[in-house]
Amino acid sequence: MKQLFIISFALIFTLSACSRDNHDHPSDISNKELFIAHCSECHGPGGTGSILLGVPSNRDTELLNIQVRHKIIKGSGGNSKMPIFHDMPEKEANRIITYLRNLPQ
Repeated sequence: MKQLFIISFALIFTLSACSRDNHDHPSDISNKELFIAHCSECHGPGGTGSILLGVPSNRDTELLNIQVRHKIIKGSGGNSKMPIFHDMPEKEANRIITYLRNLPQ
């Protein structure tokens, strides 16, 4: 029982850490730095995701850019664990998508 509580707490804590919706970045922030700031905590620095946390890989997604942008800014509905970045400007989401598309497969 105690072990289940610890695992549940760790999962909730990890997923809540992914929800940083702060976009007050320096003007010279790189696409990689945007990805690290908003995505890498859950999806990993290489975009590979985590099977243990139920976080899919995003580096090899077959989604169209418009679909990825929608997931980032508006969410994907249902019981998705991905945080929604309501305040993220489209330009910032596009830069993250550009970085994502250029990650090695």
